[in-house]
Amino acid sequence: MKKLQGKDLINVGIFTAIYFVVFMAVAMLGFIPIFLPLLIAIAPLIAGIVMMLYYSKIQKFGMVSLTGLICGILMLLTGMGYWSIITGFVLVFWLI
Repeated sequence: MKKLQGKDLINVGIFTAIYFVVFMAVAMLGFIPIFLPLLIAIAPLIAGIVMMLYYSKIQKFGMVSLTGLICGILMLLTGMGYWSIITGFVLVFWLI
């Protein structure tokens, strides 16, 4: 198994930051009452574009796990509760 190098960690950081910004920008639509129930479909479709590009760049094991962990930590820091880090990390390993 190949180990993660600096280039891989930079890719993780860049794509995680882009994904988190896009996801939060789309989540702001939740302030408009009509969009709140639609966020279940809108947010993954728009943020999924970034993730599909990221998946095409992945070359080594563990990069998706790091992305899930970083997103969980960011959501914990922005006040979304500790469940986001637990479910994010568990679901990443379940999908692998």
